Amino acid sequence: MTGKNFIKLVTHKRIPLSCIALKLNCKLQTLRALEKQEKVPYAYIVKFIHAFKSSLSEKEVYALKH
Repeated sequence: MTGKNFIKLVTHKRIPLSCIALKLNCKLQTLRALEKQEKVPYAYIVKFIHAFKSSLSEKEVYALKH
C-alpha cells in the first residue's frame, strides 16, 4: 500500500494521525512522511491493524496487507 493510500484510508476512517502515532509508538512527523513513500513499511501496517482492528472492515484489512 502506498503512503498516500494509507493516509487516505486513515482520514476516511476519521482516525486522527496523532492517535495513530500514539498507538504505533512513533512520531507524528513519521506518519506524515509516510504519505510521500511509495510503500508503507509492513511493521506499521501490522501495528495499525492490531491497534484498530475493531474499527476496520475485512476489505480494509485486506487492502492494507496487499
